[in-house]
Amino acid sequence: MWLKSLQLANFRNYPQLSVDFTAGQILLYGENGEGKTNLVEAVSYLSALESHRVSGYQSLIQKDHPTAQLSGKVNHNSRELLVGIELNRETSNRYFLNGSARKKTSEILGLVRTVSFSPEDLDLIRRDPGDRRKFLDSSLVQLKPRLSGVKADYERVLKQRNALLKSARGVKNPELSTLEIWDDQLIALGTELAAERLELVTALSPLLQTFYTALSDSHDQISLRIVSAVGSDDGERWTDIESDPKLYSQLFYERLDSLRKKELERGITLAGPHRDELLIDKAGLLARTHASQGEAWSLALGLKLALGDVSRKTSNNGDPILLLDDVFAVLDKGRRERLVEFVTDYEQVIITAADETMAPSLDWSSKMSVSGGVVSA
Repeated sequence: MWLKSLQLANFRNYPQLSVDFTAGQILLYGENGEGKTNLVEAVSYLSALESHRVSGYQSLIQKDHPTAQLSGKVNHNSRELLVGIELNRETSNRYFLNGSARKKTSEILGLVRTVSFSPEDLDLIRRDPGDRRKFLDSSLVQLKPRLSGVKADYERVLKQRNALLKSARGVKNPELSTLEIWDDQLIALGTELAAERLELVTALSPLLQTFYTALSDSHDQISLRIVSAVGSDDGERWTDIESDPKLYSQLFYERLDSLRKKELERGITLAGPHRDELLIDKAGLLARTHASQGEAWSLALGLKLALGDVSRKTSNNGDPILLLDDVFAVLDKGRRERLVEFVTDYEQVIITAADETMAPSLDWSSKMSVSGGVVSA
């Protein structure tokens, strides 16, 4: 799969843009702040229907404009698809496929597959569990678009359950007749989400080991595990996700029951996929606290390369589009050279750099200058 053209209107610093691309390796170069990352963000948004840089979408719409539009035409084996999105400040966003409006986001998700690399990827290793959960869930939604509905339903039920728990705080005899209903829904949706996460982690784990070894030139053992508080004896200890859905559901019920008093005191749900963690161990130690800067970069890049490998093996549309946004500026020479070896066999790779001298030496199919919201060959 490769992106053939991109159109933007009132998106970030682009009041109007129409640009054509080729297959192969593409370089977007220009000074910082001129719009290179915004282009990458637009392509990524067509894929995931969310930004990899910010929460929400309001900041993507230009100031003093009620709406922004972005559309992209992708090519795979001479078949073309046109995916369009209209972002609206006051009304619901709209989605289009080949010019026809679509009601469900699942009809758009996954049609354009991308894997993006950026300096912020280090957060996958260094920062909070929420960053790693977001990586898993956004990856799942691209690989299996129907899971966007499962995730949204889980978050809706969680919100309703939390609202009920919060309303019961400090009440002597709270009305909790509907709590069991929310429990049932939370567990059913949570069980499906946990099973899908476990399946993805199982697929990523051996690939991460392979890519990490090559990127770091190290033979340290890498362990990738999705863990949960469900089934543990207390709220501080992690356990591996139970692979049997029936047993997982049972443990989930038991955990919620044991936490009922604490949940009523705090007014929040204390167990479930929203509190899971993706543990990354290096040589038996937690990478978040024990990996060096270079090792952390090898792990972050390895995760993204592993995702790309899973995506290309599970898609009928061929390779995902690789988006490398200013990554080479933060890597040492060895990792830059080894990363290039892994990405050049993809059908399309879009790389950004502050200037041509900072880009890797590749057989570029196209070089484009980005300046002040204008893209020129």
